[in-house]
Amino acid sequence: MPGFFTELLAKIGHGVAPEFVSKTAINGFAKATTSRPRPYSLWSDAKSKDVGKLCDYVSWPSLTDRTFSGRHLRAASDNYVRNLPVDSAYLSPSDYGDVTGLFKRDNQIDCPRSSLLFPFFAQWFTDSFLRVDPTDKRKNTSNHEIDLCQIYGLKEETTLMLRTMAGDGKLKSQFVNGEEFPDNLYNDNGSVKPEYEKLPYVEDRRAEYIRGRFGDAEARKKNYFASGLERGNSTFGYTAISTLFLREHNRLCDELKTRNSTWDDERLFQTARNINIVLLLNIVIEDYINHISPVEAPIFMVDNSFLEEEEWYRTNWISLEFDLLYRWHGLIPDKVTIGGQHYNEREFMLNNSVLLESGLGAIIDGGSSQRAGKVSLHNTPDFLLAAEHSAIQLGREFRLQSFNDYRVQFGEDELDDFDDLTSDKELANKLKELYGDVDNVEFFVGLFAEDPSDGALFGDLMTTMVASDAFTQALTNPLLSKHILNAQNFTKYGMKAIKNTHSLRDLVDRNVENPSSFKVSFEL
Repeated sequence: MPGFFTELLAKIGHGVAPEFVSKTAINGFAKATTSRPRPYSLWSDAKSKDVGKLCDYVSWPSLTDRTFSGRHLRAASDNYVRNLPVDSAYLSPSDYGDVTGLFKRDNQIDCPRSSLLFPFFAQWFTDSFLRVDPTDKRKNTSNHEIDLCQIYGLKEETTLMLRTMAGDGKLKSQFVNGEEFPDNLYNDNGSVKPEYEKLPYVEDRRAEYIRGRFGDAEARKKNYFASGLERGNSTFGYTAISTLFLREHNRLCDELKTRNSTWDDERLFQTARNINIVLLLNIVIEDYINHISPVEAPIFMVDNSFLEEEEWYRTNWISLEFDLLYRWHGLIPDKVTIGGQHYNEREFMLNNSVLLESGLGAIIDGGSSQRAGKVSLHNTPDFLLAAEHSAIQLGREFRLQSFNDYRVQFGEDELDDFDDLTSDKELANKLKELYGDVDNVEFFVGLFAEDPSDGALFGDLMTTMVASDAFTQALTNPLLSKHILNAQNFTKYGMKAIKNTHSLRDLVDRNVENPSSFKVSFEL
């Protein structure tokens, strides 16, 4: 655990103001590494995709072109990468390399604290800004902001297609069994609804490609929602969170219309969207990040009184390392249980019928009542092993420096031995066999090998990096600026909604019938 954090924890409960604790903790994590702009990115050569030409000196594109993902450290030497243990081509869950094999789950290892709602939200949340471009992995397709593009889309052209444009400011939706859900993408005959034909993932056929992995691809069209992103239907846990925020947007529109009868569709929509995004920022910091914190009592809060004065308050730029460290595949259990019914991975994925039949409250309650897996080695389910292999290759392709190098970059002490990395003797011996020296352990493997500190979900480096990137990503949002976040821009009602929203529970209470009958918690 970072030294500053340990010292801070000792002050809690001794008359120290919560605002001081939150500010100190946020600044400690945000300043754990150098502030943006970083001198390096994945920009290499404007004329080619040759990653061997990664630019390791300061250039104008490396400082300004955010279509290329950022990076915290310059590329490792060719010699370091060349001497990493061989991880042969991944062919199947039973045919993988030795390094990918470090991730394979034999028996599920449970997380001591997290419910399944935590990975439901984590996948949905990060999908909006961790977006590697599949055509050129140096690049990303991200807006680099927390902007609820899951329901609004990445560009305004997409947003317009998802709106009713009926004078109410709302997003298109449908009612099934008396509950509101996103609109269907397809007609009953399997054709795309005309109003959605220009959605980016429809035009480039990504929706068909994603669904095509399933033998019953055509049948899955029946309950496929129109969403802001191409992966918007990936699991019924994902669509449950999108549904919750869609309901909140439309509810806000009703409240704003009641209080501002002369407002047109555009002002209703834009104001509701801005309020909704700030609600998400509150939930991310005060519910989600507080859950990740090793401290039992919540210590982080959204306080915009000091943000713009800090050195780390800079333009957002998603880094490759942030993308890789969020591969928390171990959180996914072998089976997902909703209302006593068990669903395997193929039934969990691209299957909104479970959400429609069970109802939103039941999905969130089921997620809150089941234990998630642990983020660690030896705990990735078979169907996600290929993703681990790809992540290992991505780190090597872009020549990420070693795990110890990143510990130093983020203010942690270098590890001297494999026993300092993990208390699992068998794992330590396997890592020594593969890497020889702890200094050679690669970034991605080390993140998942490191033992958590007492009460923490992750090892020290991952905890620090998650917090550092999360705070500098979320709290630089333009909507939190002191001259923006006020009643003039958000209305008195909007400011009240923001003040009264601290957790996912608050959204459920406003948008699900009989909310008290459902459990809503990242903690189990």
